[in-house]
Amino acid sequence: LDRVSSIAAKYIGRPISQLPPVQPVHLSSLEFRMASFDGYGVGAGPSLDLDLLPGSSSSMPNLPFQPVVISDMDKSLMSDIAANAMEELLRLLQTNEPLWIKSTNDGKDVLNLESYERIFPKPNNTHFKSPNIRVEASRDSGVVIMNGLALVDMFMDSNKWVELFPTIVSIAKTIEVISPGMLGTHSGSLQLMYEELQVLSPLVPTREFYTLRHCQQIEQGLWAIVNVSYDLPQFASQCRSHRLPSGCLIQDMPNGYSKVTWLEHVEIEDKTPIHRLYRDLVHSGSAFGAERWLTTLQRMCERFACLMVSSTSTRDLGGVIPSPEGKRSMMKLAQRMVNSFCTSVGTSNSHRSTTLSGSNEVGARVTVHKSSDPGQPNGIVLSAATTFWLPVSPQNVFNFFKDERTRSQWDVLSNGTAVQEVAHIANGSHPGNCISVLRVSSDKKKEPFSDDVPFT
Repeated sequence: LDRVSSIAAKYIGRPISQLPPVQPVHLSSLEFRMASFDGYGVGAGPSLDLDLLPGSSSSMPNLPFQPVVISDMDKSLMSDIAANAMEELLRLLQTNEPLWIKSTNDGKDVLNLESYERIFPKPNNTHFKSPNIRVEASRDSGVVIMNGLALVDMFMDSNKWVELFPTIVSIAKTIEVISPGMLGTHSGSLQLMYEELQVLSPLVPTREFYTLRHCQQIEQGLWAIVNVSYDLPQFASQCRSHRLPSGCLIQDMPNGYSKVTWLEHVEIEDKTPIHRLYRDLVHSGSAFGAERWLTTLQRMCERFACLMVSSTSTRDLGGVIPSPEGKRSMMKLAQRMVNSFCTSVGTSNSHRSTTLSGSNEVGARVTVHKSSDPGQPNGIVLSAATTFWLPVSPQNVFNFFKDERTRSQWDVLSNGTAVQEVAHIANGSHPGNCISVLRVSSDKKKEPFSDDVPFT
């Protein structure tokens, strides 16, 4: 970071600590060019060997709850809550005005709270009794390169869920399966889950939810999955986030594609003010909103599609990736790198952490956690992360870090020597979405490196 800070100071003429306040940040939709993958839709159903999703989290931390005993009366109540939540979700996903209006600024859907409260009256206007309550609601839709049944299978598996959204979901665990649903379709499935959501910065606290997740097949090729908070008495005081009926509608399309419409609707109690660097991003709903979920899903499904594409997506300059098996192994390694990065940068409550004071108001967050990831020695991992603002566009920062020609300017491990890309795997429609194997010229050591940069 010192190296990056000095480079920034060189080009802008003053240290980062003297920069003006942060400007509003806007998320752009993924540039999704389906033509790049014509004929490679992932359409083999839930039995598909995606391989990048092992179906089990190798480093699942200790979760903040003990086994829960659920009575038959509680299960009946959960079923009623889930059914009502599903009805509300479908209306919110399939109705425009008067529930949704278009923003005059960016054209996004904005929930009309007055119409919502009239159509869906609640006993209490808010779940929390505090003046610091905010409501975030967002809706977005798009096409993903995977069929509906495969998506449903991954969404209803908590381990695959956390692997599918590593930049958003830091922890996910199924507490109890209330109803398994129909074999092969998950229709009627109902689960009680715990999850912790994150923004990849030590400045933004995580959000914890105990939720009911319910899946229903509406008709052939059309599924709905709803999430709604369920208050467990022993943990009611810990969660300051409440999820109103949220979820997605998944509709099969030709060639193994799916149209996904996503809804996020939550009540949040901010125990402390959001840091100014992220205040606009969080308060606008972009940090945890539907657009971010859908964009992440599209990116991951593109990765799966690239895994199935022939070797034309791989450029091997040094015999590093000699076979399709080598490509698959490299993509699995890159995915583990992304997961490890997210674990280190995030603010999960499962990790012991402390904040060290620095030269500015941010400082650095230091975390300690045990590592049991495959391919890595068991032991204690010490990580340090901080956040700062740069007066350049995100695309320019991304280009600087992914270009091997500028790597020696900031990577202390390169010792200032030239770095050469010896293998390249494209794993998305955007040319910046790729996996590279780099070689440091001085000692010819190969260094695997993934520049598949998560949201931050």
